[in-house]
Amino acid sequence: MTPNKEDYLKCIYEIGAQHEKISNKEIASRMQVSPPAVTEMVKRMISENLLIKDKLHGYLLTELGFQTVSDLFRKHRLIEMFLLKKLDYTTEEVHEEAEVLEHTVSDRFIDKLDQMLDTPKTCPHGGTIPPKGKLLIEAYQDRLSDVSEPGTYRLRRVQDTFELLKFLEQIQLKIGDDILLKGYDDYTGLFQLKIKGQEVQINHLIAQQLYIEKHDLWLRVCQIEDRVLRSYTSGDFSCVIPEKKESAKWKIRVGLLWHV
Repeated sequence: MTPNKEDYLKCIYEIGAQHEKISNKEIASRMQVSPPAVTEMVKRMISENLLIKDKLHGYLLTELGFQTVSDLFRKHRLIEMFLLKKLDYTTEEVHEEAEVLEHTVSDRFIDKLDQMLDTPKTCPHGGTIPPKGKLLIEAYQDRLSDVSEPGTYRLRRVQDTFELLKFLEQIQLKIGDDILLKGYDDYTGLFQLKIKGQEVQINHLIAQQLYIEKHDLWLRVCQIEDRVLRSYTSGDFSCVIPEKKESAKWKIRVGLLWHV
């Protein structure tokens, strides 16, 4: 499969993750090609059983198409982790490099990377890395743009576009950071946020590319000593948890500790 066709499939997948309907116009805009070029490529992919037409959604990936996309994301995200962990690239730099390399490296090379990196579960931008031969199921799918209730949320995943990553670098927002959603202004179309004490406003397009997790009574680890793990939640609860033994498994959830 050509790199161009692979890019089309990834583009269609990403549009489908953000919009109800996938149109030729949107594909052309993102791929920066003419509408006739999109029409021709789509016809080709339909004939190769990668896509099907759908009245409601425009296009849908077939199982073969989705597996191809999943394999591409696996390559891309493992390359990103390799660049970050072994070659000292920054989180903002890895995406552009991986965009090129994902089309050139072999499956064997990717398998070796997976082993070298101890099979990471997520990429630097929070995206799930699917196991070999498995379909991509993102662990975090709730977008900030869909949130209506003010409160504190934790950033878990972002769309790894160059423009978004540069913007997040400017406002110093990283995966794992807390976001206080203060409200949404219907007139301006802006989300009112507080990030690390800084007042920030973002539009719907940016909020649509930020995937979050509700942060009600999130258990934070604040200090690790020789034999004691001290933790606290966002409420008044506090606890001391003994050092776990190698043979035991422990789970922590909203201030509760139990052994399994």
